[in-house]
Amino acid sequence: MAQQTNRIIFNILAKDIEETAQFYATLCGLERIYTSDWYIVLTPGGDRAYELGIIDEVSQYVPGAARGLFAGGYLMLVVEDVHAAYEKAREMGVDIVSPPTAMDYGQTQMVLRDPNGVVVDISTPS
Repeated sequence: MAQQTNRIIFNILAKDIEETAQFYATLCGLERIYTSDWYIVLTPGGDRAYELGIIDEVSQYVPGAARGLFAGGYLMLVVEDVHAAYEKAREMGVDIVSPPTAMDYGQTQMVLRDPNGVVVDISTPS
C-alpha cells in the first residue's frame, strides 16, 4: 500500500533567501512560519499542508541532483485578484513574462520570474 502524503513542500533554490521570501510574501501574501539562516518556509494562511520552502542554493542540505538549471516545471499560485498582483509586481519591478490574460479554461493568468529566475504562473479563476 502506498504511503499517504500529509504535506506538499516545493523548495526554491535561492541566491538570497530573505529577498526571495519577501518577494513571495509581498506579491502573494504568503506567511512565514519558519526561519533559519539557510531555510525559510512560507504558507498560504498558515496552512501547513502546502508549503513553499526557500533554501540557500549553496546549503549542504540541497540534494546534489537539484543543483543547476531548473527545468521541466513551474510554480503556480492561485490568488484572489491577479490584476492586483500584476500591479504589485509592476511596483516591485518584477520580471513579468506576460500580463494578466484570460485563458480559455476559465482562469486569468500572469506569468513572471522570481528573483532566482523560477517561472511563476499567478492565476485567478475568471
